[in-house]
Amino acid sequence: MHLIGVPDASGKPTIWINADHLVSVQPVVRTGERDVTLEAELKVDGMPLQRVNLGTHADRAAAEIAFQAFLHKLQH
Repeated sequence: MHLIGVPDASGKPTIWINADHLVSVQPVVRTGERDVTLEAELKVDGMPLQRVNLGTHADRAAAEIAFQAFLHKLQH
């Protein structure tokens, strides 16, 4: 079994999951008046959807970069 820590905006794991059971990862972006909030929605086999807060960003491009960095952490 290979467990991966799913980090939040602070970089600390909020949940540990078996990588073999991760079904999907999707960004959830909400645009506010001054910034963009990014969350990752995770579907783990046998569990309800999980949301991880990945912080606020200056714009959508910065949020996309942050999401790509999050995916990289999950893969390594």
